[in-house]
Amino acid sequence: MESEFERWERIDGVIYDMTPPPSSQHQAIVGNLYGEFYTYLKGKQCKAFPAPFGVWLDDANDIYVEPDITLVCDPAKIHKKGCVGVPDLVVEVLSPSTALKDKRVKLKRYRLSGVREYWIVDPFNQIVEVYKLSDNVFTEPQVYGKDETVKDGIFEDLIINLSDIFE
Repeated sequence: MESEFERWERIDGVIYDMTPPPSSQHQAIVGNLYGEFYTYLKGKQCKAFPAPFGVWLDDANDIYVEPDITLVCDPAKIHKKGCVGVPDLVVEVLSPSTALKDKRVKLKRYRLSGVREYWIVDPFNQIVEVYKLSDNVFTEPQVYGKDETVKDGIFEDLIINLSDIFE
C-alpha cells in the first residue's frame, strides 16, 4: 500500500495545497543551487536547508511556508521542527502549479515579514530574479540569465554561475 502525506502552506489565513510534487527538472535546480549554498556556507554560522523544511514566519505560527531553499543566519531560529522566525534568504523555484503564488502571495509575505533577500528561479525561461529588502521594501529585482553569474547581496563573496544551476 502506497502511503501519501499532505503538504501545505498557510499564508495570511489561506491554506495552499502543495500537490502535485515538483518535477525532476525543478528538483535538479533546487539540488544544484542548494549545493552551491551548502558548499559556500560550510563552517560558517549561516545554514542552508532544502525543502521540505518548515518556516514559521510569525510568533503566532499563523504563517507557515516551505520554501525550496531557506538560509538562516541566526542559530536561535533553527529548531527541531524547522525555522521559527524570519530567514535571511529564501529561494523559490517556479512550477506551473505554484508560479502565481510565488510571484505574488509569497513575494508580498516575504517582504512584509522582513526576509532580507528573495530569489525566484524560473526554470522555463532560465532566469533568476533577486529581490533585496531595503527600508521594508523589495528593490526592483535584478534579473540574471542562464549564462550569467549571481552575486549575492548578503554574502558579498558568494558568486553563483547559473550555467551550473540550469545544466
